[in-house]
Amino acid sequence: MNTDKIDSLIKLLITITFCLTICCMVFLSMYSLVFVPQPMNAIAPADKQFFFLLSDMSKYILGSLGTLLAIKGKDALMDAIKPEPPKDEEKK
Repeated sequence: MNTDKIDSLIKLLITITFCLTICCMVFLSMYSLVFVPQPMNAIAPADKQFFFLLSDMSKYILGSLGTLLAIKGKDALMDAIKPEPPKDEEKK
């Protein structure tokens, strides 16, 4: 395997890990809202702390994912708009 294939495999694994983490967070929060009995007038104190923790985790994960995408997008953009070197005039 050359370095390009290894680099693309690492990017794929990072992307899959982020997607699975976000899907698990969404699934757990939906499960706790739908299938766990809640008090009628307010949210349970333990659930309140859980959602606070989940909110912080999702902010950090989505922030780091956004940063990675922005860095890679900037590099791809710079590669796409590289100016062509000036061509030498033809000698007559």
